[in-house]
Amino acid sequence: QWYQRRVRADQTTALEEQTAALEEQTATTTSISREVSNTLATAMTVKNRQQTLLSEVRLISQYKDSGQTSTHSAYGHEVELISDGQFIFDRHHWGDMATYSHTGSAAHNNKIWLKLGGLFRIHKIKIWNIRHCCTERIVGSRVLADDKLIGIIARAQSSYDFEVAVDDPTYAREITLHQPLAQYLHILELQVWGSGPFTAEDKFA
Repeated sequence: QWYQRRVRADQTTALEEQTAALEEQTATTTSISREVSNTLATAMTVKNRQQTLLSEVRLISQYKDSGQTSTHSAYGHEVELISDGQFIFDRHHWGDMATYSHTGSAAHNNKIWLKLGGLFRIHKIKIWNIRHCCTERIVGSRVLADDKLIGIIARAQSSYDFEVAVDDPTYAREITLHQPLAQYLHILELQVWGSGPFTAEDKFA
């Protein structure tokens, strides 16, 4: 009888150990499954975020940092004025249109640029030319998204729209207007529509 009780006790202990091991294995499997689910959920969230950002095309240029090769000495020609939102006026007259940037000289390779503050996909660039005088000075200027040429201004007019094709995904941190000719460079506003910002790793077409 003692032997039988001992055998039953050993069997009970073995069964309890097996049950404990099975419970531990089940808990581990559940934990791994939860981690995998969380990882997949995070990946889907990132993907959804990317898709959402891609669909959210918006004005990304207003009040951003900017620069120009030189600044005209007259008041009201600071480069910050290219992103202040002021480009519609009652009259095409200097007194009503004084908020425009203006380089300090008519040298070769004058530039005006706008820093977007991150890596954005560019969908459209619009440049508002001054309209009370000297509209032809901008002719020949090149529009660049970082180092990529978006377009060249071929004629004098009040504004210019440069659409970026959907099948030509263009990412940039900076938009530049470059006049290679010996000419002043002055504009009322530089507007950019885009989506983002993105990291270099999550860029996608």
